[in-house]
Amino acid sequence: MRRRDVMTGLAGLGVLGAVGCQSAAQPGSEASLDAAFFYAFPLYEIARTGQNRAAAPGLNKLGHRAVLADHTMRQITAPNNDTVYSSAQLELSGGPMEVVSPTDTQRYFNITFMDAFTDNFAGTGTRLTRGQGGRFWVVGPEWTGAAPAGVQLLRSSTNDVWMLGRIVVDGPEDLAAAKALQQQITLTPVTDKPPRPFGVKATSAEDPENFLGVVNDVLRRSPGGKGHLARAGKFTGVGIGANATASLEMIVAWRAYLPKGIAKLKDKFMFRELVVNGWGYQEKGVGEASASDFLRAAIALGGLAALPEEEAMYFQATADETGALLDGGNKYVWRVPPGGVPAGAFWSLTMYQAEADGRYFLVENPINRFSVGDRTKGLVKNADGSIDILIQREQPAGEKAANWLPAAAGAMRMSLRAYLPKQELLDRKWKAPPVKRV
Repeated sequence: MRRRDVMTGLAGLGVLGAVGCQSAAQPGSEASLDAAFFYAFPLYEIARTGQNRAAAPGLNKLGHRAVLADHTMRQITAPNNDTVYSSAQLELSGGPMEVVSPTDTQRYFNITFMDAFTDNFAGTGTRLTRGQGGRFWVVGPEWTGAAPAGVQLLRSSTNDVWMLGRIVVDGPEDLAAAKALQQQITLTPVTDKPPRPFGVKATSAEDPENFLGVVNDVLRRSPGGKGHLARAGKFTGVGIGANATASLEMIVAWRAYLPKGIAKLKDKFMFRELVVNGWGYQEKGVGEASASDFLRAAIALGGLAALPEEEAMYFQATADETGALLDGGNKYVWRVPPGGVPAGAFWSLTMYQAEADGRYFLVENPINRFSVGDRTKGLVKNADGSIDILIQREQPAGEKAANWLPAAAGAMRMSLRAYLPKQELLDRKWKAPPVKRV
């Protein structure tokens, strides 16, 4: 699934079991490898994407992306086209990192902190702090000091942390104002101790040497056994653990298993058991420590950096109302009901092309439109206030051409995002309308 680079000097196998899975299965059995893989895959993805951030702008350094994501952004799967990003890969073994968050009570924004398992453990912004900023120290599991007066501690169970800020942009003319707020976010080391670099380069999650080497390196980087790390010892039998090693027999078992494991994550991300009107509804627990390992791993593959549902909810459509897979060779209509999607901040519908490895990217098109939503100017409404979104490869003609969402050339997926979802969404009472083939 990833770029291949065989690693020498294997550090080991070992993964924590998924919530609800039993670790009593025989080492090397599919059940035992399922449990370990679901536990460990988010660690691999955090390392893989974190190594890109470690290269530029560098560990413990903040990077601002002051343009909206387009088809050229391929660093993470399923990026949104609604916000500008501020991102940093933190390595906390050397001491706290000080984050200064701005204050803005009018524009939606959030700055979230994810541990090495991809759980959102802290944050600031419109919902969490009512738009109020401040000074924050992000600290790792070994830090025992005290923060100065007026500084709030944000404690992570792992030394590897992904800091990701999102600021909404209401169209190209609003970009400068959003960028001005973005520039007020700062990141400063509290000590002079340099960050510890990643020890094993992530190249391919289907290569057992590389997969186990990367995962075990991440586990070694965060001593203390806090949070999900407390379960790591259950998987030393399959080669996962800070000090685990994998036998040749176990490596062979992993080599046979890994393509199956990734296929299971792809299937899980479809949420087939929660499909309504062709839309897959997310399980409760996305982005939170309470999620099962299986759910956490599936989100790491198909929607890395997903927010907790009180912050945002995500709905995925890969099929039309008849159950037929969406394909860019067809034309579709999605009717937004009067009043739109019940979101307190904003909503958007984003088009993605589906890649063979289970990831999703924005679609190149002649009008550079990658999503539509309640901030899209010029959409033509029906008499009752509903809006027909025209989803097709070629630009439509007629009055509703302004409602065009360009489709992928082949297999595709659409994501409906609702930021600060209202109660009817949280309760699953509001149903996303079906995608209808023309």
